[in-house]
Amino acid sequence: MVRLYLRSGEIAKASDILTELLAEDPYDLRLLNIGVDVFLKRGMPDKAIASLEEILKQKPDRIPERRKLAQVYEWNVMPREALHTWEKLAALEPDKMKPLEQLVMYYRYYNMFPQEVDAIIRLNELQGKRPFSGDFMYVLNDEIELLGTEHAKDADDPYLNFLIQRIFIVGEQFKAETEFRAETGEKVDVKQYVIYVLEYFVATDRINEGYAYATRMDEKTGLDVENRVQLVKVLGWAGSYDRALELAERLLKISPENVDLLTETAWMARSAGRHDIAQTVLEKLVELEPDNRDHQQALGAVYMATGNHRKAVSLFRSLAQRVGNWLIYAHDMLRAALFSGDIKLMSEVVEQTGEVDLNEPDYLRTRGALLLTLERPREAYDVLRKVVDSPGATLDDYRNLIDAAATTADNQLLADTVELALKVYPGDLDLMRTAGSAWRNVGQPLKAYRIYRELLTKVQEQQDIIDMLLAASETQDLNLGKQAAAYAVKIAPDDVTVIAQAGEIMLWLNSPKDSYPYYKKAAIMTGGNREYVMNLIQVASYTADKSIFRDAAETAIELRPDDEQVGLLAAAVWTAAGDTRKAELLLARFAGQGTKNLETLRKWADFADQAGLIEEAYRIYDELYSRGYKRKEIREPLARLAEWTERPLVAAKIYGEISDESPRDFELAKKAAKAWSDAGEYVKSAVYYERAAALKPDDYDLKLELAKVYGFGGNVEGQIRLFKELQAAGKLPETEQVELARAYLDARQPESALQILEPYARLKKLPRFEGFLLASALQMAGRGSEASDVYKRLKKEYYKDEIFLARLGAEALFNNFQTDAYDLFEAALKINPENHTSLKGLGIILGEREEYKRAASKLRKYLRLVPGDAEGRYQLGEIYRLMGRENDAVREFKRAARIIRRDERRKNTDKNLKRIDR
Repeated sequence: MVRLYLRSGEIAKASDILTELLAEDPYDLRLLNIGVDVFLKRGMPDKAIASLEEILKQKPDRIPERRKLAQVYEWNVMPREALHTWEKLAALEPDKMKPLEQLVMYYRYYNMFPQEVDAIIRLNELQGKRPFSGDFMYVLNDEIELLGTEHAKDADDPYLNFLIQRIFIVGEQFKAETEFRAETGEKVDVKQYVIYVLEYFVATDRINEGYAYATRMDEKTGLDVENRVQLVKVLGWAGSYDRALELAERLLKISPENVDLLTETAWMARSAGRHDIAQTVLEKLVELEPDNRDHQQALGAVYMATGNHRKAVSLFRSLAQRVGNWLIYAHDMLRAALFSGDIKLMSEVVEQTGEVDLNEPDYLRTRGALLLTLERPREAYDVLRKVVDSPGATLDDYRNLIDAAATTADNQLLADTVELALKVYPGDLDLMRTAGSAWRNVGQPLKAYRIYRELLTKVQEQQDIIDMLLAASETQDLNLGKQAAAYAVKIAPDDVTVIAQAGEIMLWLNSPKDSYPYYKKAAIMTGGNREYVMNLIQVASYTADKSIFRDAAETAIELRPDDEQVGLLAAAVWTAAGDTRKAELLLARFAGQGTKNLETLRKWADFADQAGLIEEAYRIYDELYSRGYKRKEIREPLARLAEWTERPLVAAKIYGEISDESPRDFELAKKAAKAWSDAGEYVKSAVYYERAAALKPDDYDLKLELAKVYGFGGNVEGQIRLFKELQAAGKLPETEQVELARAYLDARQPESALQILEPYARLKKLPRFEGFLLASALQMAGRGSEASDVYKRLKKEYYKDEIFLARLGAEALFNNFQTDAYDLFEAALKINPENHTSLKGLGIILGEREEYKRAASKLRKYLRLVPGDAEGRYQLGEIYRLMGRENDAVREFKRAARIIRRDERRKNTDKNLKRIDR
């Protein structure tokens, strides 16, 4: 009846009858099988599932029913049950791919990572037994099989599992796209899928395995090294430039003329900053593809980056001639010449591009900078004026124009240019500052003062206030200086630096009485800062006003009542004011401690020592010692405190005295030696180190210290002898071998020094200090050109270290390598245009070359940054004198003289303080 109803389409009746029959006999396999189809057609999946489960309970190995059960679970959105069913099917049908394919999908859905990887390995094994439609899947299947073997040994490696899963997915994506493309007749980009696979090898840091995979792909496809080139590319994308370049180098040995590989290597080397490799590779590319302008432009850029600017210019020139269009490459030529620092090359390029009619602003900016470097400021001004007259001119363009105007030494042109810029950018703060600085530099301090006053109505930055004060002082107008100082204190009443500067300009204007109130205010505001209190007393002494003397003394003692040094100066001021009684009270207060009981004084000394008040402890111990109190008992703590308070000479004398009494005491000899060394008495230090070395001849650390002391004391022969002894014993550290080289240089033995230093030149990167010494040794040995090469190499290898470049430039200048020094200073300034050492060094070199305008420009910029350098002021004054600018020269000489007088006053004060503090 059930089948009859089914054939007639009466599914409901068939279902009802079947339900009754199953109720009577629920285990009848024939009824259960019929029921599955009936219940599914009736839309009753739960009953169909129940029937299938009962069938499989009785017949668990029946595959069709289990497949149908998995399908019904999926239709009924029961993924967990479907997963378990496919797992049983996979066990029943180990040679079938369908269960494993489904399991991979379900394991991924439930994030069952280890199970997914196991299923992938099994599925890959089955897939490998079938023929492949392409080389990609053939090699990928082998790769997963190899990884599966490794997985069998270490199933818990998360990176390995991740790699297997990911590259398997890539394979599935490849097959899907292959089927899709087959319908349209298009080809799949196999190379892109190789890249996907290699990205996962790189992500899991399996570069060697990735290389092996790419090699198998190349061998299978017969594509030379194409797939391995993709690994180079992927490593570059990952930022692993060193490994990428190492691999590229291996591949170039296999395929030296592979353009794709060479192109990729060039890109990688430039990205990694390895311009040496990039240059070699690009030169090869230009040789292979001489008509490829991209290669040639890239090579030109590398030449510029490596300092081969003449080659870069030559290359760009040849491109321009070949293309027949100078407009394209003129700017590149100018840039290369500008960066070269080669005056001759710059001149050549300027002339060669002179007829190029190009008004593009960037080109004009570069041409203007080049003309400025060639000390053709008027031509530079005309070029840069075109930039500011063009649409889109920026504030920097106006600043460059101002620099050009200033370099012409045409004061009116500079003034006009600054005013032009201020009309366009009237409220720009930086431009106002530039204007103030420019007017000060061209001897218009009053105009500078006014612009600073206008600027300070907008913002009140400390440096702007100080510049306003300096401009006022440069007018030499005392009334204007008073006005400026009062205004500065009004707008910055709590800024001690500003207040102190206001006082200092009053001193420069020879009015210490007007200066005194500002110094007093600064001293009070700082709560008695010693420097300000000392300045207060000094300024008071300049006034010759007894009432100011008294006020200064009272203020100083009130602010620093326990400061003996201040007390001593205050006593001197009281004496100068005629108040000897107050001076006597100060002396009694500070020097009268000697009246105290010495035993009590010893207790105070011990307390101060234990409490860490080392300065006070030292002073009390010193007083006790000077008064003969138990000298042998207290001299060791006195020596120790002398060391801690940076009185090495005192410590040395005491330790030396004790060591002389016990010459067999090794530790005492060491202490005496160290103390004399700290005091700078190296000859005496050597005596005690020699005593200690005689007691312990195998103490190589001690002998190393003795060798250093020999060096400091000028005993070069002794230093070399000890270093050789240590070297022979294998106890000379590598760092000290460099010191041995320096000793050889001090002994004028450059060849011996070179035996130590030249191996450093063979290193991939020459160390800084060793490079310094190597250059000096080569020069001393008469190998000047090699010394110059060392300077060039250090410049190239440390091109980002502005401080080192500047110091190296100073060393080169000292050794009379003026050209190298110039290049090093220029390199430092490219990193930091405000590097003090480089600006001053260039000023000196340019002055010696009689390039006075450029020398003055560098020195002016330096002195804006280091205004208190008297030597720099004199150098600038001398340059001005040679240029015929006598007024400017006199002004700089006077400034230098003021700085020297100020420094002498400070030096005398420090000398008095040191005399007081033994």
